[in-house]
Amino acid sequence: MLRVDELFEPQELRHCIRDLVALSTLPAIWKDYDPRQIADSVAAALISMLDADVVYVAAPGLGDEAAVEVMRTSQAVTVESADRIECILRRAQLCTREQTVAIDDPFGTGALRMTTVSMDFGSDAGIAVGSLDPNFPSETHRLLLTIAASHATLAFQRRHAEAQQRRLASLIDRSSEFVGFARLDGKVKYLNKAGCELLGLAGIEEAQRHAVFDFLAPGEQTRAHLELMSQVMKTGRWFGELKFRHFVTGEDIPFLVDWFRIDDLRTGHPMNMATVSRDLRGQKRLEENLRRLNNSLEQRVSARTSELAEALGRLTLEANERERADVRAQELQLELLHASRLSAAGQMAGALAHELNQPLTFR
Repeated sequence: MLRVDELFEPQELRHCIRDLVALSTLPAIWKDYDPRQIADSVAAALISMLDADVVYVAAPGLGDEAAVEVMRTSQAVTVESADRIECILRRAQLCTREQTVAIDDPFGTGALRMTTVSMDFGSDAGIAVGSLDPNFPSETHRLLLTIAASHATLAFQRRHAEAQQRRLASLIDRSSEFVGFARLDGKVKYLNKAGCELLGLAGIEEAQRHAVFDFLAPGEQTRAHLELMSQVMKTGRWFGELKFRHFVTGEDIPFLVDWFRIDDLRTGHPMNMATVSRDLRGQKRLEENLRRLNNSLEQRVSARTSELAEALGRLTLEANERERADVRAQELQLELLHASRLSAAGQMAGALAHELNQPLTFR
């Protein structure tokens, strides 16, 4: 760590203080900058503060953002040598961490002394600074470079966190679920657009004039306040069905409620409570329609079964009648056969008697 008594000259001390103040103002300037603008701002500041000949900044690609590489050079660096120098710095920045190396003859006019510092985003993020000054880097240079890298790291992290918050807020606001959170005393802090529409509220301003228990149907408020709230505070979560009320129509709306507690990550103490709830009216209607359809099908199956049973009974009766008719026909056929046999026997007997009587008559 650099001490004041190590800065022997008052002029150097004044310059260091000036540069530290300038570095401290950068985060405020970077508030609305994108990653490339932040990296370029760091490079420009270090070129001036360190009296460097070249500064190379490799910024991390966080989330869906692409990685950024920026190089700034002093007037001593020609355009023809800039690409070659960038390749040298990139290789050196990737291979070294917080070290000082000398590269022979990068401009054709001596050695380039270079120092690097990581930005704690992995092996490919950091700052590399090069100078033709044989006394580079001094302790002051190292201090300013380290502070600049720390500020840049925090700026990239903050931008990434803010981008994640915006994406999460957009996702929640576009969700069709009822999403909201409140203080532990029940005061509403946030309710998404779908939640306001489901309860007939004009917007978040109207929602914030109520406590969470005002959202519940009258018959649910006491149970939620005395029983469910205590369970949330004790165990951290309650999951079940509750009825909310529509502020315009007074309709009781069934919701599947996931009610949970939000704790401070540092202390572990409860901070807020939140819910992600689903409107069950569509599901209830579907279940009712399925019940009606099932009952209708059961009735139709029962009626059809009864019809089939009656038809089967009729067919059975008809089969029995036909069987009895067949039996009677067989009996009549046997009787007719017997009668025909008797008739034939009678005819034969008459013919025989006639033949027997003929000789007697002739005599």
